[in-house]
Amino acid sequence: MKEKSDIVLGIFGNTSKEEVSVLLSGIIQFLESRDIKFLADESLAGIFHGKSGKNFTSQSEILKRSDFILSLGGDGTFLNTARIVGNTNIPILGINLGRLGFFSEVSPVEIKEFIPKLLNNKFRITEEVIIKSVTESKKVLFALNDIVIDKNNSVRMLEIETFYNDEKVVRIISDGIIISTPAGSTGYSLSCNGPIVNPESNVFIITPISPHTLNVRPIIVPDDGIIKIKIHKEGRARISADGQAIQNIQFPTEIIISKADYKIKVIKKLHSTYFKTLKHKLFWNVDKRYS
Repeated sequence: MKEKSDIVLGIFGNTSKEEVSVLLSGIIQFLESRDIKFLADESLAGIFHGKSGKNFTSQSEILKRSDFILSLGGDGTFLNTARIVGNTNIPILGINLGRLGFFSEVSPVEIKEFIPKLLNNKFRITEEVIIKSVTESKKVLFALNDIVIDKNNSVRMLEIETFYNDEKVVRIISDGIIISTPAGSTGYSLSCNGPIVNPESNVFIITPISPHTLNVRPIIVPDDGIIKIKIHKEGRARISADGQAIQNIQFPTEIIISKADYKIKVIKKLHSTYFKTLKHKLFWNVDKRYS
């Protein structure tokens, strides 16, 4: 393990959020005052008003030299940071400036208190599974939350057939389908009546989007199998990964979805738990009769 003085923090953030500029300046001032090494994404230089221009560099350089990554923004920013970090195995700390911040437990007012804990190894890490989609043309997408196949901006519904390990699961007419990880079960899948799944579960959730039937519900399958999606007839559809990366496809076609060969490491507070996060972020099991 590195000495504290040798640890380098990498910083990514959402340049479209005004609050990021203030937070970034405060973090950099704090790091400099304590001689903590850091590198910030060069895209943040335009919203930074200090004098540390030498610390702004390319994403590839940050990934090469950093021991931890700070992600400044909401869940969307965290998902984008996870996409950038990819299979480098660098733990990510989310600092929440969004509405929900499900991945980001640390608030802007807590970050100066938490950074010394980070340097002194007083935190825990959860490993989140990554899901992968491969089209017939061999185009690959990776996602932390979900792979979504939908009708894009068409008014026509899709006729979708879903297989698990080559066994037919369901054939539906719908606006699309969501293949979600446990971490993504509280995202788009949840708003389509999908279940909440503990991230320690080794499963994927298959959730139809507005199915034109009364007898189809979301289903959970083991994540060590292969999910195959067939779209019939002719037309165009869209595949999106975490709402960050998008591919337009022609159908009829097949998409293969499986578990990737790497995970994303997420930094958490030492005594946080998944159920505490559910209660705090989504008001899970909060009964107003007892509040």
